Amino acid sequence: MNRIAAVFVVLAALGGCKSSDRTHEELPSDPAGQTAGIEERELYWHQRGTDAAKAIWSKYRVSNDVALIGDGEGDTPSFGFAVESFNLLLDSVSSFWRTDLAAEAISAYYNDLASVYPDRTASASNYEILRWATACLRASRVTGNKVYLDEGRSLYDAIWLGQVDNALDGGIWGRRDVKGEKSAGANLCAVVAAISLYYSTQDVKYLLQARRLYKWTVQKLVNPSTGAVYAWIAADGSRAENVLTSDAGLFISASMRLYRATGSGVYLSNAKKTADLLVAGLGGFSSMSSANIDSISRGIAMRCLAELARRPGCEKYREYILSNARSAWTSRRLSDGINGPDWTQPPLGEEVVPPRHAVAAAVLYFSASRACR
Repeated sequence: MNRIAAVFVVLAALGGCKSSDRTHEELPSDPAGQTAGIEERELYWHQRGTDAAKAIWSKYRVSNDVALIGDGEGDTPSFGFAVESFNLLLDSVSSFWRTDLAAEAISAYYNDLASVYPDRTASASNYEILRWATACLRASRVTGNKVYLDEGRSLYDAIWLGQVDNALDGGIWGRRDVKGEKSAGANLCAVVAAISLYYSTQDVKYLLQARRLYKWTVQKLVNPSTGAVYAWIAADGSRAENVLTSDAGLFISASMRLYRATGSGVYLSNAKKTADLLVAGLGGFSSMSSANIDSISRGIAMRCLAELARRPGCEKYREYILSNARSAWTSRRLSDGINGPDWTQPPLGEEVVPPRHAVAAAVLYFSASRACR
């Protein structure tokens, strides 16, 4: 059986796979409230996500011999897109799957990405490297495979040692090649990775590093009165006026993980403030249902928002995710099961849809599942 076949066997078998005694919770979570209708159940949306993921791999995979899917710009996906596709696979296998089948699917994708990108540190973007590191740490939690943990830890440690300095009072540079700015995305990804390493290794240094990077991000790139998260601060001290939807989501995720790790209500308050701004479409954020923002950015934001939405008392965030998921599910193209960039209407006819749009919708369905957990 070739590597992509392993992925398809698991995807196709989901309907007949029963959950093992072990489930794949990524981090300790708060219990969700009781749900009512079928569209407010974790398994319902997990199945919708699985259906979308099967459609994506059937339509966009690079070839029959690899597990990677293309990004619409050539046979070889960009490193950043390949990482987000891996995160989609991890969304799919993180609940309800037998551990052995999940491990097989993850191994197939990991090995193929490694063959295309043998040096994952070659990317100049620290954000992309840290996204890959966090994905590896997710894979380690799901499978128990130390190979993924070692890679995630090695990548994070190298960035901590080589990309954090005293310029701008701390923080991680956005790029390895040119130290022109320090970005919210890189620093918040590092916080998420550090907290994951803290749980995996019980080494308190990672918790301390996470708190340090988070504090720097709040001081330099977050508006304390509104919760807006600005994209970057330049070496000369000037700050971007634009905000990125993915950065808002990552700030929510970083805040929630520090809240769980420390119990400090400040982190929960910060997460709610930014979430309120995000779902209201205020502070520079566009409505996430529209095609006006990058699809992958929307998917990341929805996945992160789900970490807050499943808390008691945060039902409004869950309903926000569910309303977008319901709209997107009824707006997919029935001929191939693909969503376009707009979650309120299907793609036209045989319109060519870049795969990032379909990936974002699949992430949305899995986010709805997690929000109902």
